[in-house]
Amino acid sequence: MRRLIISFGFTFLIMSCKDTQTLYVANHLVDCEGVAPQQCLLIKENVNDEWTYFYDHIKGFDYEQGYNYMLEVIVSKIEKPPADGSSLQYTLVKVLSKEKNQPLGQHTISSTNASQENLSKIIYEASTRGAYFKVIIDKEFIQRTKDRRTTQLDSKACSSNDWKTLSTTIKTIDLKALDKLVSPTDKRTTDAALHATLKIITTSQTYTSKSFDHGNPPEEIKPLVNTILSLAESIE
Repeated sequence: MRRLIISFGFTFLIMSCKDTQTLYVANHLVDCEGVAPQQCLLIKENVNDEWTYFYDHIKGFDYEQGYNYMLEVIVSKIEKPPADGSSLQYTLVKVLSKEKNQPLGQHTISSTNASQENLSKIIYEASTRGAYFKVIIDKEFIQRTKDRRTTQLDSKACSSNDWKTLSTTIKTIDLKALDKLVSPTDKRTTDAALHATLKIITTSQTYTSKSFDHGNPPEEIKPLVNTILSLAESIE
C-alpha cells in the first residue's frame, strides 16, 4: 500500500510540472539572436496575440516553411536547464491544423511606400536571450513591454499628432526595400547590442526589416525608429 501511495505521488508530481497548450506557428522564420545568430519560429498562444520569437525547438515537430500551424504541445519544466538555455521543454502532442500560405516577403508588392496604402500598425522589437523590448503602435494606442509573452503592457493613447508624425515619416521610406536595408554595425552578434527589427503593417501588406543593432538602425529608417522609441519612453 505504501509503495502504491509513493508511486501515485511521484506520478502526480510529474503531471503537475507539465502543461498542455495550443500554439500558433507562423509560416516563415525570422533572423534572431540567441547564443549566436539563428532563425526563430514566430509563435503565439492566442489567435489575436502578437507574434513573438521562439528561440528553442518543439520536440517531434517537423516545421515546413510556407505553412501556418496550430499545434497542441506539452510544456514541461527542465529540472537542470543549461545556463544559456530555456527552463521549459516543448513537446508536440499533435498538429491541429496545417494551412499553406505564402511566406512573408514573397508577396507581390503593388506599391513602394505608405502614401499609397493605409498605415495600420508599427511594431518595433529588440531582444537577446536575456533581454526583451517591444513597442506596438496603432492609431489608438502606444504600447511597450519587456515581457516576451506580451501579457504585461504599459500603454497610453496615441494622439492624432503622434500618428500623423509616424505616417508622414513612413511616407519617406521605400517599404519595398525595407527588408534589404543593411545594419551599419554588428554589435548584436557578440551580445553587445540587442537584435532589433522593425515591422510596418498596412491594410494590404506587412513589411519587415532585416535585423539591426538596437540604438543604431540603418540611416533610411533612423528618424522613424527614433520617433518610435521616443514615444515609447513617454509612457508613464
